[in-house]
Amino acid sequence: MDLVELLNNAIKQKEDVVEKLVSILRATDDFYEGNQIALVLVDHFRDESIENCLVDLIKDPKWKMCNGTLLYALGEYTNDSKYLYFLIDLILKNEKDKDGEIFMSAYSMIINLHPPLDRKELTRSIRKVKRDAQKRNITIEQKKLINSLLNFLEGQREITKFYDRFSPSSSSRSA
Repeated sequence: MDLVELLNNAIKQKEDVVEKLVSILRATDDFYEGNQIALVLVDHFRDESIENCLVDLIKDPKWKMCNGTLLYALGEYTNDSKYLYFLIDLILKNEKDKDGEIFMSAYSMIINLHPPLDRKELTRSIRKVKRDAQKRNITIEQKKLINSLLNFLEGQREITKFYDRFSPSSSSRSA
């Protein structure tokens, strides 16, 4: 077997393993088993289907009180800023999370997103957090959470403005 054939064979085997594990993960009702599969996938493979599967399962109501490990796995797998609004929404929808696992995982992932964040997503996220802040019956802890998110997002807005000065489109605007 020559090198090209060996490499092609390895790629095919990897694709088959990922496909099978993702399929099992999507189908399982055993959260312990699902968490084990998710961590193996994240630790050993790179594939867009893994990322999509994790996001889908985090959103799945069946995993609602058991998705902290999945969120952790997603955070270990990617720090793509496309997840900003999703993570903000997740935090706000799980504000009464008793053990704080979802909040801590989602907040950590938000902090680790690669700057600059998308200006439209930042604006959309800030609006969402401010709307949530206007809800009645908000607790002191929830108010602290909202203020913390707003401070972080406003800081990211300033970082985005800073990066904009160096983008090719901004130099043509200033010329």
